[in-house]
Amino acid sequence: MSTREPIRITDREATFALLKQISVGIARLFTPHCEVVIHDFSDLERSIIHMEGNISGRKVGGGATDLLLTHARNGDTVRDFHNYQTSLPNGKNMKSCTMFLRDESGAAYGAFCVNLDISAFAGIHRILGDFLALDAGSEVNETLSDDIQQTIHSIMREAVNEMGAELPIMSKDDKIDLVARLDEKGAFQVKRAVPLIAGELGLSRSTIYNYLAEAREKTDAAAQNGA
Repeated sequence: MSTREPIRITDREATFALLKQISVGIARLFTPHCEVVIHDFSDLERSIIHMEGNISGRKVGGGATDLLLTHARNGDTVRDFHNYQTSLPNGKNMKSCTMFLRDESGAAYGAFCVNLDISAFAGIHRILGDFLALDAGSEVNETLSDDIQQTIHSIMREAVNEMGAELPIMSKDDKIDLVARLDEKGAFQVKRAVPLIAGELGLSRSTIYNYLAEAREKTDAAAQNGA
């Protein structure tokens, strides 16, 4: 009775088989924008031995790329290349990763390459950039709310930030400065502003009115001196 000898699989063959399995998962995860290519350097003219997905138009049996030829020729296969720009003959831009397959001595015998078509995303990026762009040097700031209490609170936070201070403000002069800034920002045009600001600062309404009067006197005096 004859017995069959077990098929011997080399380390390279096992590696190629495993990478073919991995390539299926990667390509399907990023379909239709991804292709995975496996190269065998034993024949650089026909180095492509497996492809999953296809965005470059290449086929199994196709030759090595310029990058692979150059680095294989120079023996510069010690480091892998990650997230670099590539292009197709038609000018379409992509980004890629190339990982060299090395034997025990460190010599490269193949490459595992992942290519992503980013042309659609580049267009979206440009559109988003245009959409999100603001006028250069614009100092305009606005909080969109129809709740006047929230609006007064936002104006107060802005004024406090301009002062480089934090609530609660303890110094009387700082409080007068704050009230002056709130007045300049138009807060006191709102009837409910005084009780709202008094509540925020933990002061009485009469104190806010007194501080507002002092702030306006200083502003008027400064204007007269400036004139």
